[in-house]
Amino acid sequence: MNMEVELKAHVSDYALLKKRLESLTGISACLCEYKQDTYFSPKGEDSHFRMRLEQKGPSFDSMQGTLVFTYKNKERTDGIEVNEEVEFTASSDQGAAALQFFLSMGYEIYITKTKRGYVYTYTVCPELPLMTVELVEVVGLGWFIEMEFVLENSSKVELAREKLLHVLDRVGVDRSSIEDEYYMHMLKKKKPEA
Repeated sequence: MNMEVELKAHVSDYALLKKRLESLTGISACLCEYKQDTYFSPKGEDSHFRMRLEQKGPSFDSMQGTLVFTYKNKERTDGIEVNEEVEFTASSDQGAAALQFFLSMGYEIYITKTKRGYVYTYTVCPELPLMTVELVEVVGLGWFIEMEFVLENSSKVELAREKLLHVLDRVGVDRSSIEDEYYMHMLKKKKPEA
């Protein structure tokens, strides 16, 4: 089971931030990405797990994708998440069948979320795996930078937290822009009937 150490922050000028990201030594070329998340929950309860259609490619017109099913045990401190996750994948053409399966088991759709933007990998230091950096527009919420490390164990969580904040500083995003709330809760507040 992997551990994610991640943060997200609001972005006021995504084009400027994209230039700053792309000027970093050790960052990859960007890929375009599209993610549509459907969060399921037992009736009347908070979100339980997610089904994601995830597509990536060199342009928005030439993307390929897969379905990713994820359950997370979540923990957050000062806007930085440390999550244990369990997930598996399926072919993207199985989305309609998976949706029908979960609905027939009595789950309901808690909320849906759509993100579109750019994804990079970044070599931060030799002690940590590659950092994933996303610059995305979340429909209904605006632009965000998301950064994460996926760790095999908890021994490097503190180092990963430090490096996330360091990179945020390097690209000129103020720490006061860190968002402490999950997207699904932000969206639910905007659309309580969803």
